[in-house]
Amino acid sequence: MIREMDYTITTDGPDKGKVFVISRMPAFQAERWGRSFLYGATVGTPFEARAVYAGAIAEVARSAIGLNVLRSMDPVFSDPLEKELRGCIKIKPDPEHPSVTRTIVDGDFDDIGTFIELQQKAFEFNTGFFQAVSRSLPPLASERPHQEPETSSTTPTSAPSLEQ
Repeated sequence: MIREMDYTITTDGPDKGKVFVISRMPAFQAERWGRSFLYGATVGTPFEARAVYAGAIAEVARSAIGLNVLRSMDPVFSDPLEKELRGCIKIKPDPEHPSVTRTIVDGDFDDIGTFIELQQKAFEFNTGFFQAVSRSLPPLASERPHQEPETSSTTPTSAPSLEQ
């Protein structure tokens, strides 16, 4: 599995040619991030519908509009998630030394569109785990296997047979 990828800005503008490194979150971090994302996206949903809604959100998150879901959340939930996602983006500040990377800072971007593009790429690179996270949610009552209620009565329900 690819753990990181170089991403070069190719769109015309002041950031064209800048090279960034986008990394994948480690498994435990990604699973926690995914649960937090799904919780933030479903926080107002009735408990009974949460698993269905979370499954749908997991599918949306894997699509091109997934970052919009994150951005539409209450900032109480989205800000820590976006900060963690930003941690997956580094810059190669010097083309003469491509092995040198560092954490991104505001001054690395002359165009806000570049930052949004990088966030989208980092989101896409890190959302393959959503199927696993949505499978880890508790099933709805309607999805649980049907079980007949146990009866523990010892009272006979019919008269004993007189035949011998």
